[in-house]
Amino acid sequence: MFELLAVILGSYLVGSIPFAYFVVRLKGRIDVRDAGSGKAGAFNAYVVTHSKLTGLGVGLLDALKGLAAVYVTALYFPGSFWFQSLALLGAVGGHILPIWTGFKGGRGLATTAGGMLVIGFAYAAVWCTLWVIARLFRREILWANLAAILGSPVILWLIPWEWSSRTMLASVDRWTFIFFSCIVSFVLLISHLDALHDVWKGISEPEKNIPSST
Repeated sequence: MFELLAVILGSYLVGSIPFAYFVVRLKGRIDVRDAGSGKAGAFNAYVVTHSKLTGLGVGLLDALKGLAAVYVTALYFPGSFWFQSLALLGAVGGHILPIWTGFKGGRGLATTAGGMLVIGFAYAAVWCTLWVIARLFRREILWANLAAILGSPVILWLIPWEWSSRTMLASVDRWTFIFFSCIVSFVLLISHLDALHDVWKGISEPEKNIPSST
């Protein structure tokens, strides 16, 4: 039990590192939580600073949080799928609700992708493919996010398990992995409820409180 709590808490603290907050502060002396969507994540960092490089950099750093949390856990518990999975959920939870910035974080997409690169590359590949395809057809990034969030468990269910299992770091059966992917999707969907509410009200995130320059 102590080991489990240590993994979750340690991963949460890693996930809580607010890279978007630090990077945007350094670049333009702006609190990313007070501009754009108010989310401390890669896309809002890009929107607020008007810099694709900044958004990409924050995205890579956020992905590194998930990757590091899962990788370190895998070093200590190499055969435990659930320890690695809980490490990812802890890191994502830390990114969404970081203790250092008043529990105002991002949505957890990049952190999830980074962690899934370690747990199972198939999930990350399916996720990115769905996101890119949806982004080609819809300008709003929200719909690309939702396509990846909702579609990934379905695609993982449809493709042969022999393909997916070869990319897994720890041994796990098909339905356990799909169940875990559903848990991840549920957490990420919850983190998008505010954006969905804005869409329902007819508000686009890029229209909200964005500085003209940095």
